Amino acid sequence: MRLNLSSTFAAAALSLGGCATQSASPHHAATLGGPESRVVELPGTPSAGEPREVRVLVDEPALKLASIVLRDGAVLSTHDSEVPVTIMALEGSGTVVVGAERLRLDPTHAVVLAPNVRHSVEPDAGTDLVLLVHHLGRGEEHHQ
Repeated sequence: MRLNLSSTFAAAALSLGGCATQSASPHHAATLGGPESRVVELPGTPSAGEPREVRVLVDEPALKLASIVLRDGAVLSTHDSEVPVTIMALEGSGTVVVGAERLRLDPTHAVVLAPNVRHSVEPDAGTDLVLLVHHLGRGEEHHQ
């Protein structure tokens, strides 16, 4: 499934019961399990480092947010998640591979996956890829 960025946020808002489009309230904080509001620092332009770098940015019962940097052609090997996942490219471009299907991933396209869909991520040749991955719930303790 291909979505543009605004559709991705709309889908996320719908899946979270619309709370992404409403102001924070104690009810919403209790639903997500964290503070009512906060700033999350996203990764910038990738600098030198390990071929694959994973950082958990938010880890709440209803939402896990992680950044993944793939450098020097590193591939995120085939895996799945027990919960729905949205994968967005903050920088660079590549492909999410789901079986025989190849889904474009760049700053103007996101990929939304249902639970238990096996997938991998391949950066385009010569590109470092910076991903933002939303897990709707914890379902798993780490992103492989």
